[in-house]
Amino acid sequence: MHEKKLTLKDVVAKYLRRNPEFLTEYPDILESLQLNHPSGSASSLIERQVAHLRHKNHELSRQLNRMVQVASENEHLMSRLHQLTLELMSLNDPALFFQQLGRSLLQDFKADILRICLFNPKHAALASEEVRWVDRKDEEVQQFQAHLEKGHTVCGRLNERKLNFLFGAKARWVQSTGLVPLGENGADGMMAIGSSDPGRFYPGMGTLFLDLLADVISSSLDNASPEEERLSA
Repeated sequence: MHEKKLTLKDVVAKYLRRNPEFLTEYPDILESLQLNHPSGSASSLIERQVAHLRHKNHELSRQLNRMVQVASENEHLMSRLHQLTLELMSLNDPALFFQQLGRSLLQDFKADILRICLFNPKHAALASEEVRWVDRKDEEVQQFQAHLEKGHTVCGRLNERKLNFLFGAKARWVQSTGLVPLGENGADGMMAIGSSDPGRFYPGMGTLFLDLLADVISSSLDNASPEEERLSA
């Protein structure tokens, strides 16, 4: 006579009966179990507390995982910033400097478009196609004054007028922007990184990488200044 074939549930139940200390050794399994109250749909106070603690535990685990992910991303960006700084420092040609900068930003930040506006026409003339000269006294530039005076990167959505000034015909595709002042209070200009993803650049996101990169750019502009300008400064 053949023995009755055991289901997986039967095997688990048989194992637990023979090893009652199993759940004590693995409390994490016990935390995930759901035990209904004998009264049916009614729940005891303890069950409600356990359910609340389980939910809270899951939420804390989710937050912790997100923090670990962000820390890993920041570590990668800081490592890339160090590498990029060394690469840029070796370039004495302003055009090559901004070309390498543009490639790195679009790749490392997964952005779609980059625009750099400089207030010094001589600096802009030496740079690449991604860079243009703008007059800081221009009315269109004045609309960014509040952003520049903050002295650090501002992320989020810009209004249509600002987008059109920065990105021209491609403005309609830009859903979020990282706006980076260059120099103290934007004295040298500004850099705008646009993305078609509305959640790519959002208010409150970490901007240390971009702020440090802005210092590298401003330092490069100072070094690129004509000798007579540096002597008269």
